[in-house]
Amino acid sequence: MRTKLYILTLLALTIQVMSRSQTAAKQFFQGDKNFVLGYTNYTEEERREFAGIDDPAVLLIQADELTNRAMLEKKTAAGKRGEEQVRLLNNVNELLHKAETRRLAASELLGYNNRMEFKLMKAACIELLCERDATDSLVILAKKALLNAVRSYRLGIELREEAYAQRTIEATLGNLHLAEEKESIAIIKVVQAMKLLEEVTPQVLAIR
Repeated sequence: MRTKLYILTLLALTIQVMSRSQTAAKQFFQGDKNFVLGYTNYTEEERREFAGIDDPAVLLIQADELTNRAMLEKKTAAGKRGEEQVRLLNNVNELLHKAETRRLAASELLGYNNRMEFKLMKAACIELLCERDATDSLVILAKKALLNAVRSYRLGIELREEAYAQRTIEATLGNLHLAEEKESIAIIKVVQAMKLLEEVTPQVLAIR
């Protein structure tokens, strides 16, 4: 069936786009507000480092490792006194800050990947809609799913923009995680819409 082939082609294109994210990563943290909203949160050294990472999971793993190191040093510091304790606690704070920065960067990169995937899938879904009878009940349901997807994605954008108005990194990360959830829902809704359209015979084929 043409639609299934079309969706498989779409998924292949999506994978191709994601695999090219290394090219995008080279532009990462270069001051493009459409790519990284929290540009000022990163040092020049961090921008160079993160530019070579194209998978958000890598940054999250690094963040977890840094947090674990910080917790171990905190326990060590509890048994120390004076300058040694101060030095260890300062190092704990530095490690935690680095971990938070990597979580911010991971969310930025994931947001970019989500944006590229959603843009591609939404365009493909609209093309499929144009080939179907607008009065068909399944097509109507698909349109609703697509509209819900667009609303959810726009809410995700708003949450990302509001994230950097927060006063703490913890609050910023909270907003970004909510944005990621809305973006995921948006992508799921588009997939639902396309599955519904898959069950409807294109008008061109119906005429034949």
